[in-house]
Amino acid sequence: MIKKFLVTTLMFIVFLQGVLTDQSFAITAEERLEEVEKQLIAIANQIKQYEGEKTDLEKAILENDSSLKKVNQELSEVQIRLAAAEKALEKALEGYDESLNNLAEIQENIINEQIVLGTTKNQIAKVKDDLVETQKNLNSANDELQNKAIDMYINGVMSPATALFVNLKDLSDFLAVLGYASAIVNTVYEIIEALNSYERLSKTQTDFLSEREKERETIIENLQVDEEKKNQISIEAEEFADEVEEKKNKVETEKRIVESKKAAVLSERKKAQNLLTEANNQLAKLDAEHANLEKLEDAIQADIDRLSTLGGVAPNKLTWPITGSYVSSGYKWRRFRGVTSFHGAIDIPGRTGTPIKAAAGGVVILARYYGLAGRTVFIDHGGGMTTLYFHMNEIRTSVGQTVVTGDVIGTVGNTGRSSGPHLHFEVRLKNPSSVNCSLPYLDPTSRGRMNPYCFLD
Repeated sequence: MIKKFLVTTLMFIVFLQGVLTDQSFAITAEERLEEVEKQLIAIANQIKQYEGEKTDLEKAILENDSSLKKVNQELSEVQIRLAAAEKALEKALEGYDESLNNLAEIQENIINEQIVLGTTKNQIAKVKDDLVETQKNLNSANDELQNKAIDMYINGVMSPATALFVNLKDLSDFLAVLGYASAIVNTVYEIIEALNSYERLSKTQTDFLSEREKERETIIENLQVDEEKKNQISIEAEEFADEVEEKKNKVETEKRIVESKKAAVLSERKKAQNLLTEANNQLAKLDAEHANLEKLEDAIQADIDRLSTLGGVAPNKLTWPITGSYVSSGYKWRRFRGVTSFHGAIDIPGRTGTPIKAAAGGVVILARYYGLAGRTVFIDHGGGMTTLYFHMNEIRTSVGQTVVTGDVIGTVGNTGRSSGPHLHFEVRLKNPSSVNCSLPYLDPTSRGRMNPYCFLD
């Protein structure tokens, strides 16, 4: 993947170099290639660093995911504890409210019983007062009877009972006194019985009140315990609530961090994917361009074979098509735009618009835009020799025109597949063995491309 990316980057850099100003002719292809290689090394280091950072980032995401899982588990446990505490608090509050209701009911009962007891005590007091009054009456009646009996005993010989009847004015008086005394006695018995009944009732009510008071005190004690329990549970519930809130905040923070890191990774992955896609596209373009170059070479040779008509002998010498310049890329193997191929020509840099001259006399057999070669001119010099001029900015000749050495046929340009303003100068010979040249003169690809230095002064 990195290799493809480097190839793409190289192509992009070379493309940028291809659109430089006319001053780029002062930089050789070898120098540009060296600079590009340095840039590629830097880019490779950056990619290596990026891969390391991406690995660290993915590791951090895994760690954050684990941490988040742990925090979520802790949060779940705390929430369970909080729910239990809230349930216990609710139960305690229910018991507390029930105790309050019971206490209120008992207090109301005590008040009612106290009212009843007060009434009973008043009744007892009244009965006691009646009993005292009746006792006084009874004592008075007894005194009267005793006095009557004493008078009868003193004044007569009769028994006290007979004396009683004799000394009384009549039987009705006696009976009245006797009935009065009997009524008093009965009243006394009734009062005593009522008093005993009231006292028993008072004792029962007093015992009941005592039991209710004990129950009230017990409930009050329970209320105190429930109040303390309620307060404790409330404190624990608040602590749990604070802990839950803290855990929630921590979880939310962790989630935001993880989401941010995930977004960063996804963004980087998207960038890498885009770069990879771009690299693949560029590689596809390179493959297509290489194929087009192969087709171009075949088409050039086919056109030369088809268009060349001059016989005779090929010239032994050629003149430089551009005056006062140098060669930026020679007749050799080279790597260009990620493709290694044999460069069966020489590249001569020059400013855009610099005149290009015919290297020898001959006939123009092709003058037009020629695909990757840009604006191109072919000159047939006879004897199977043809010179080719690529990447012109302007063509100043036409097919069928006869030219002599030094005639201007066009100007330097940057058309077609070019890395900057220059002239691609190429020499082709149908019979290369006819040339006596000590230099490497034959294109190893067997396309008939000769080393131009074999002919140039």
